[in-house]
Amino acid sequence: MDGTLVDTAIDMLDALRLLAKENNINIEPSHQEYKELITHGSRAIVESIFGITDKQTFFKLQKRYLAIYQQILTKGSCLFDGIEDFIEHLDKNHTPWGIVTNKPSYLAKPLVESLAALKNCGVLVGGDSTKFSKPHPEPINVAISKLKINPAKSWYIGDALSDISAGNAANMKTAIAMWGYIGQNDTPSKWQAHVTLNHSVELMKLY
Repeated sequence: MDGTLVDTAIDMLDALRLLAKENNINIEPSHQEYKELITHGSRAIVESIFGITDKQTFFKLQKRYLAIYQQILTKGSCLFDGIEDFIEHLDKNHTPWGIVTNKPSYLAKPLVESLAALKNCGVLVGGDSTKFSKPHPEPINVAISKLKINPAKSWYIGDALSDISAGNAANMKTAIAMWGYIGQNDTPSKWQAHVTLNHSVELMKLY
């Protein structure tokens, strides 16, 4: 979801800014500088300003960050350009689709519900919905089962190595969303995806 369907960076970085302010740290995290952290979750985001701390301190900061984010997660997040048209095309052609994300369900569900274009999402599997999260294929396998689709004839699209690894392990065709939160040190050419998409308008090539 994050970095593929929905641009969540604005709200996630606002939450980071508010957490920093509560701790008397003044930062202005730039979208470009911090967006690649989003793929790695709240741990990477919190550590980006507080560094490596003891477990108790870290969990306290992480819990507070997620609480702040939960309050604002639908404020600025929006679909990437071209996504709404693609989803509309899938819906009109009765093509089943769903979302598998490492975002916890209690955060993913209200975000999906806030975006009208995603109303026909056939399944939402959060990072806490199964025993394992991506890059393990279990969450994708759960989605495949619920959607009753043939994985060999279906696509899993994501902007992280964990997405492509999980999709490949689930025997799906995989596509890299280059418009997402890919870091400067990432090497998507080595991820062994079936297709690389430079812009969301290219999603129609998969249909």
